Amino acid sequence: MIGLARLQKVLTFFAHPDDETLAAGATISKLTGLGVEVHIAIPATGNPGRRKIQAPVSLDKRIVELRKDCHRALKVLGVPPKHVYFGEFSDNEMDKHTVLEVVLWLENILGQVKPDLILTHHRYCTNIDHRICHEAAVVAARPSIDKHIPILCGEIPSSTGYLRPAQWEPNLYVEVTQDDLEKKIRAMESYRGEVRRDPHPRSPEVLRALAKVRGSEAGFFFAEAFVVQRIFG
Repeated sequence: MIGLARLQKVLTFFAHPDDETLAAGATISKLTGLGVEVHIAIPATGNPGRRKIQAPVSLDKRIVELRKDCHRALKVLGVPPKHVYFGEFSDNEMDKHTVLEVVLWLENILGQVKPDLILTHHRYCTNIDHRICHEAAVVAARPSIDKHIPILCGEIPSSTGYLRPAQWEPNLYVEVTQDDLEKKIRAMESYRGEVRRDPHPRSPEVLRALAKVRGSEAGFFFAEAFVVQRIFG
């Protein structure tokens, strides 16, 4: 068991703006409510992979607006702007960069934050950026004599489950309250270009249903689920 109340700093490392909310929004709300300092690292710009059909100016404007949406969403979850780190890696094309580049970017943030826990992507997500983030997190947080950072991998509705067989077998559940869940929904709705209508996996209805299902798997009313990548006794 990971004692959330004993944590001092948590770093989330998810590829795109909104991934952190989809995978761990209710958990982030719970952590900040406990007084834990949560930091958010987002390496990719969030620009759509179909950028070639848009003018460069409109793409730059989209980045600005998306980051404003991100700050609004994270404010709902209790995370201040100074704890959010944006990267400039290519959206849905992070494989254009070496994993080492991503590792070095993350290592710089790890050196600043010194987190007690990392939340990141599952290694078998459909999205290539998600898979690269997972690999970079495992490498950047590799254990040493003076560094032992647990890593938990979250699920992204509309991504984690699309690669079949999904190989998604959650083995750690974080109990969240209905208030935490509703903050996650409000945060997701702050991403005006990303939230979708029912029955899309990113719709409020499905996010509520998923929290109920994950809770039922663990004997809770509501929960978010994770796969343990690495913990230390």
